[in-house]
Amino acid sequence: MLQIRLVSRLTLLMFVLPAVAEDMAWQHGVSMFGNLKYPPDFRHFEYSNPDAPKGGTLVLGGTYFTSFTPFLYRGVYPRYMLTPPPGPLYDSLFVRANDEPYSVYGNLARSIRFANDLGTVEIKLRDNAYWHDGVPITAQDVKFTFDHITTSSMSGGRTSLPIESIEILDERVLLFRFRKIAGLSKIDFMGPMTYFPILPEHYWRTRDLFQTTLEPPLGSGPYRIADFKQGKSNSLERVPDYWGRNLPVNKGRHNFDSIRYDIYRDATVAHEAFLKGLLDFRTEEDPYRWRTAYDIPARDKGWLVMDQHNAQVRSGFQSALVFNIRRDKLSDVRVREALMLAFDFEWTNRVVYSGFYRRPGSYFSGSPLAASGLPSQGELELLEPFRNELPARLFSEPFVLPKTTGHGLHRQNLLRARALFREAGWTIRDGVMTNASGEAFTLEFLSDLPSKKRTLLPYMVQLEQLGIVSNIRLMESAQYVNRTRQFDYDALLVEVPFGFPVPSGIIRHFHSNAANTPSSANLVGVSSPAVDTLIVALRESVDDLERLTAAARALDRTLLWRHYMIPVFGWQQPNVVYWDKFGRPGVDAEYLTSFPDTWWWDGERASRIHLEGN
Repeated sequence: MLQIRLVSRLTLLMFVLPAVAEDMAWQHGVSMFGNLKYPPDFRHFEYSNPDAPKGGTLVLGGTYFTSFTPFLYRGVYPRYMLTPPPGPLYDSLFVRANDEPYSVYGNLARSIRFANDLGTVEIKLRDNAYWHDGVPITAQDVKFTFDHITTSSMSGGRTSLPIESIEILDERVLLFRFRKIAGLSKIDFMGPMTYFPILPEHYWRTRDLFQTTLEPPLGSGPYRIADFKQGKSNSLERVPDYWGRNLPVNKGRHNFDSIRYDIYRDATVAHEAFLKGLLDFRTEEDPYRWRTAYDIPARDKGWLVMDQHNAQVRSGFQSALVFNIRRDKLSDVRVREALMLAFDFEWTNRVVYSGFYRRPGSYFSGSPLAASGLPSQGELELLEPFRNELPARLFSEPFVLPKTTGHGLHRQNLLRARALFREAGWTIRDGVMTNASGEAFTLEFLSDLPSKKRTLLPYMVQLEQLGIVSNIRLMESAQYVNRTRQFDYDALLVEVPFGFPVPSGIIRHFHSNAANTPSSANLVGVSSPAVDTLIVALRESVDDLERLTAAARALDRTLLWRHYMIPVFGWQQPNVVYWDKFGRPGVDAEYLTSFPDTWWWDGERASRIHLEGN
């Protein structure tokens, strides 16, 4: 998560928007906070080793896939092929610097400049970029890619990209025109330009981007597909003459000669494969395994390394119980607060997860955008017009999540929950929570993963003490997706991620425009003038850190006091375990550990390890 040291650093930084000249000068990169760390003539990122040796094979766990077609709504694309964005097969226009809050530097793009009002962005491409078949990468490829994304993306329809049109000014110069929308900021287009892979127009001209395919695609990136066995493995090989290998953003990166992804569809089997040495690296998300499963002789010998990587690039919740307020029984904020009071996080975390997690008390937990104490003057200016709509306590009390001893004793919370239910018209009769019409209050948790039972089952026991009958409806993924798209559920246990530094997912999750749009991320069904106005204020404040902070904190308070969700787990820094076969730079990027990009194979270290499968 974002560390405390970030707070003081951010208070000194400001979003930079052009304000004087009609057009900004050409730039080699873009920073969302202050100036770029690296000058135009920089040679490599500080967290990479430009002299890193090439060689070796890295074996990782992969995910099941049915297609190599990018941006396709149907089929299952191998997720690891997009990590880190845009993935190893393709290049993007820009590359993110992992040691800055949010700065990007030219990759395919040589330079960029903005119009004063951010209505247009002009990009110059590099002259020496080419596809793996030797064909030059041109402006036509970029236009082809974004035209395809904006009309038929992975979301099944038009994306939210604010692109109005793209003009080709020269073979390697493009002009992007953007729609005039409230709060338009650089991040609205720098994100896609950094994370979206650019596709070869000449290759897809004779193929169908709307159909699944297992034909290895043509790319431009540091790796290409060498071999694959569907359902078993996928092997990538380093492209020795990769066009971008000597760019500053790539120096010291992409060091493994090959990367093989072995597919294990069961987490337990994947864990056993790792212990036998069949996998080199693993991110461990299971608290019990992290605490107990790696206490083996190999660790005592120094062969096995357990570590925590940096990932200070997101806010929101790793896990939250989301209520569907489209359902009448969940539309009353008193009911939702009562359900929050019934949840004993401390007991669940202690008994089920061995204290592994921390609980987030804010939608922007761990960042300077998180609300604390009472509203500031800047927040009050935004909140006052909605005083009649918002809970009165928002203005007079700091929001604090209910706490327990962690030993199953939360009687006071349950008594308060019962009182809130009573105020909302629900009482316990013969041990059952019922309304005036005699209808029982029931709650169904829709789930696609059996592992979610570990959090839900204890909560269901706690709900029983309020006379609430609940159940888990476990469904296979296709059914689960269909029901969530149609908002056919009472409650979900899901991730609720927002980007950082600008919480870019806020509109998708909470704006009323998405409340009744099937497949939207507004799982709660939030449709509130106050929330809509605060979201607009947040987006319109990206050029002023003080206003941005006030808008974010005001929005945070509003969402918290409405009890739309029960925050369960905050984002954890990734817990990783790996066999000590690698060299790595002496500097770890502050915001995102650059694995496997900047690591390399160390044959001497690897030769010390003698395990089955090695």
